[in-house]
Amino acid sequence: MKSVLTILGARGTMPVSGRPFLKYGGHTTCFCLTTRHGKVIIDAGTGLALLGENAREQTQPATLLFTHFHLDHVIGLPFFRRLYNPAASLRIMADSSRPDKWRASLANLIRPPYWPLRWKDLPCAVEMQDLPRVKKCLSIYGARISWCRVIHPQGCLAYRIDAASGSAAIVTDHEQGALPHAPGLLALCRGCDSLIYDAQYLPGEIEAHRGWGHGTWREAVALARAAGAGELILTHHDVGRRDEEIDRMVGKARRHFKNTRAAHSGMALF
Repeated sequence: MKSVLTILGARGTMPVSGRPFLKYGGHTTCFCLTTRHGKVIIDAGTGLALLGENAREQTQPATLLFTHFHLDHVIGLPFFRRLYNPAASLRIMADSSRPDKWRASLANLIRPPYWPLRWKDLPCAVEMQDLPRVKKCLSIYGARISWCRVIHPQGCLAYRIDAASGSAAIVTDHEQGALPHAPGLLALCRGCDSLIYDAQYLPGEIEAHRGWGHGTWREAVALARAAGAGELILTHHDVGRRDEEIDRMVGKARRHFKNTRAAHSGMALF
């Protein structure tokens, strides 16, 4: 079985629906790498509901990695069917150096009055682990997973996946700032087959949103060129960004980096 990386959700801030959003989808951020040994999931936006595991698949190993814990990246977790299967298990991992206590954050999401069950009531065997502090890489289900910190309120990680079928750097929430690149980000992305990058705002919008922790297609293009990425995939689409507006954004980015497209729910990269 070849490794497959699928984008399950590419919207930022909150999910949307309706005719203007059919092409790129309305689900919030979620990625899934499927290998013969298990699944590596990055973030639990509403796109997690598209994973669609059957009862047998739910018993296969799975690790959920979080970039950060803003609502659009966690809101799909209570709807993850695996959590309600007593024969299933799930490992959850996140940055131990976060300013918040991430385990408590998740526990507060799945509890009354927000949800009828509590973590301790879930039949799935859930294990929570901190990501290593020093060696910022792991081998998970035959894939190499590495990460670095990026610029976003309350902290955020970017991840890189190196699998048998390809490589991808996932930079979901990042504001470029005054530095050429966040420390370690260029190295993380260098030579990747696919660079998936936060382009929530247009260049003309970014000044009104400084400090919000998001980027533009121009910054995405600059990093893709500097890193020698094979392709650029714009993601974390603004909540009101219609399909035709995303098409125009992609068109502008292609003038500077030809191999550019926009992420959509259900997109398989390799």
